[in-house]
Amino acid sequence: PDLALLGHGYTIVIGGRFLSVDGTSAAAPTLGGMVSSINADLKAAGKPSVGFLNPLLYRNANTSDSMFTDVTEGDNRCAARGAPCCGGYKATPGWDATTGLGVPDYRKLRAAILAESA
Repeated sequence: PDLALLGHGYTIVIGGRFLSVDGTSAAAPTLGGMVSSINADLKAAGKPSVGFLNPLLYRNANTSDSMFTDVTEGDNRCAARGAPCCGGYKATPGWDATTGLGVPDYRKLRAAILAESA
C-alpha cells in the first residue's frame, strides 16, 4: 500500500438507520473525499485537479515535517483471534507492507498539494 487510513468503525446512514462498517470499503472513500475536497479548492482557484498523487506522496514522505503519521505497531494478519493466520505483515518504522508511508494528515496533505500547484 502507499498509505493507510483507519478501516474500522465508520458510521454510515442507510435508509435512516445508523450502521457501522469496516475495511477498505470504508477507508478508500475517505481518502477519495479528502482528494475531492482538495480538488474543489484547486478548481475554485482556477487550477487543475490533483492528478496522480504517488510522486507527491513519496517526495513528502521523509521530510522533517512529514504529512504522514508513521504506524510502527500492529499487523495486517487477517485471522480472527485464536484462528490460524493466513499471512500478513508487521508494521515497522518507515514504509512497510502493512501501512505504506503511514496515515496522511489532511491539513499537511492539502498544504503540500496546494503548494505544488502554486
